[in-house]
Amino acid sequence: MSGDEKGYTFSLKVMIDKERNKVLFATADRHFVDILLSFLTLPLGRIIKVLKLHYGDELPTIGSLTSLYHGLSNLGSSHFVTDGAKQILLNPTTSFEDQYKRLKLDITDFQPAAYFYCSNKFRRCDTRFRSVSKYYHNVKYCKICESNMANEVANKVSRAGSSDGVWTKRTTYFTILDDLQIFPNEIGLVQIRTPLGVTDVHKAEIVKLLKVSLTSPTPLSKVILNKTTLMDSPRDPLHHISMEKNPTSTNVSLKLAIQKSSGKLLYAQAKEDFVEFLFSFFNIPIGGAEHLMGGKACVKAIDNLYRSASEFIGDKYFKTKGAKKRLMNPKLPLGCISESHILPLVEASLPANYTDDLSVFSFEKFPKGKGCYLEGPMNYHVTDDLTVTPFCTVSVFSSLHSLKIPISDVEEREMQIGFKEGLSILKASLTSTSALTDALLTQHSNKRMKEEV
Repeated sequence: MSGDEKGYTFSLKVMIDKERNKVLFATADRHFVDILLSFLTLPLGRIIKVLKLHYGDELPTIGSLTSLYHGLSNLGSSHFVTDGAKQILLNPTTSFEDQYKRLKLDITDFQPAAYFYCSNKFRRCDTRFRSVSKYYHNVKYCKICESNMANEVANKVSRAGSSDGVWTKRTTYFTILDDLQIFPNEIGLVQIRTPLGVTDVHKAEIVKLLKVSLTSPTPLSKVILNKTTLMDSPRDPLHHISMEKNPTSTNVSLKLAIQKSSGKLLYAQAKEDFVEFLFSFFNIPIGGAEHLMGGKACVKAIDNLYRSASEFIGDKYFKTKGAKKRLMNPKLPLGCISESHILPLVEASLPANYTDDLSVFSFEKFPKGKGCYLEGPMNYHVTDDLTVTPFCTVSVFSSLHSLKIPISDVEEREMQIGFKEGLSILKASLTSTSALTDALLTQHSNKRMKEEV
C-alpha cells in the first residue's frame, strides 16, 4: 500500500481473549474515536459509494440498500428531472464536509467545497460565498454589481487532520468494546494489569470497520482477528420504533402482488412518488436513521455507537456544546427533502447571504421543486430487496411463467405507505434483503393473528 493510500496510522492497544479468539476491548486516542463518531454523519448513499469505491465488484450486501443503490444506478437519465438530480442521490453530500477534511484519516470520499463568485473581473467585485444548498444551485446575478455569477470548486484542500480534533477534546483517551460501545478511560477498564497487544490500523481497516459495523455485532474482532460473525436478522422490524404520528407526513400508494398459496411477496408496483421515497434513504445520515428509530435500528454496532455518543461519552469530553447534538440528529443539506415528505427529517438552515434575497438563486437540478428527483407519471417494479426497474407487464408475465405461478394464484393488495410504514421500510432496509416483506407483510400478518386470538 502506497503512502498516499495508507495515510495516517492509528496504534490501538487491544485486550484479546485468546481462548475465545475475541477482542475484549481496545484503547485509542480521540482521533480514532472522532472517525468512529463521524460514521453517524454519513448518508446511507455515501456509505454505499465509499464501500463500492473500496471493494469494487465485491461490494458487500448491506441489507437492501446495496440492491436499491444498484437499481438507482441502472435507471436511465430519462427517469430523472435532470442528470444532476440523479447524481445527488448517487453521491449525496452532507453538512459535515468541513469536519471530514479535519479527520486524521478520512474515508468519506470528501467533497471539496463549491463556491459562487462574481465573474466581473474589470470591476474587481469581491462577491464570493460558499454553496451550501442542493436546491439553490446557481446565482443569476451578483447582488453587488449585477454581473453574472459563476461556480467554482475548491481544488486545493488541506487534508492534514487537525491536531485539535473534530468531535472530542484534546488529550482524551477512550475504551472501545468489541461491539463499539465507547467509554472515556476514567471508567477503569484500562487499569486491568494484563498486558495489552498493540495493532496498527490503516485506511483499509477503517473502511472495513465501517462495513462490518453494519453487518457484524462484533466489529473489532472482525477487523483485528478477521473473524466471521454474521448479524442476527431482526425478528421484529417495528420493535422499538416510535410510532408517534408525523404531523406533516403524506401517504403514497403501493400495490403488492402476493402469491395466494404461499403468502409470498412476488413484487410491488409503485408510482414515482414511492420510488422517490425509497431513493431519499440515500440522503439520510445513519445517525439520522438512529434518531428516527430512537437509537434502535437493529444494527447492533451502530446502535451502540449512537448510544455511546448520547449516553456514555459525557458532555465534558466533547469539543463544543453543539457537537453531541449534531451527532444525535445530523441535519441534511437544504433542498434534498421533498415538501411532501413521509419521514420527519431536518434540513440545515441557510446563512444570511442566501436568505437576504432568494430571487437571485436558480434551481436547475430541481425544476419541479425541492426534493423532486423523478419524472412522472411512471410505474415501477420493486422487488423484495428494493431493486427498482421500470414496470413492464410482459416481463412480469414472463417471470410468473418461469416460476410456474398461474395468474389465478396472484393476489393484488393496495396499501397506503405513511409514516409508520415508511419508517418500517427504512429500518428493514438496513438489515434485511427482504425489506418489503419484513416491513409490511410480516407485521400485517402478526397483527391479524393477534386480532384473531
